[in-house]
Amino acid sequence: MVKIALVDDSVILRSAIRNVLESSGFEVAFEAGGSAELRSKMEETGADLILLDIFFPTENGLDILAEIKRKYPRVKALIVTGLRQDTILAEAQRLGADGVLYKPFDTDELLAAIRHVFGL
Repeated sequence: MVKIALVDDSVILRSAIRNVLESSGFEVAFEAGGSAELRSKMEETGADLILLDIFFPTENGLDILAEIKRKYPRVKALIVTGLRQDTILAEAQRLGADGVLYKPFDTDELLAAIRHVFGL
């Protein structure tokens, strides 16, 4: 089973995504509100896929992505953002993102993106 980590500073968004994933048969490995929590929980629990926001109050999600891909190269990452900019998409891809999911998204888009990453 695919273990998914939810990394977003919005507790409400994480909760909504968790509900969708769990009701669709995916396992949520953990939730994190930022990079420090992500680092700690990756060491403890691990994940196969990280759903990663790129805008945090005090940090840049692209920097977090670069760090995660360096430390855990086999972990897949889907960037979750409300900003549709070609430069962000290009940088995310350069850093190893396996896809981008634009907010607002619906259940079908979320599940399709995850399935695409793993070829399911």
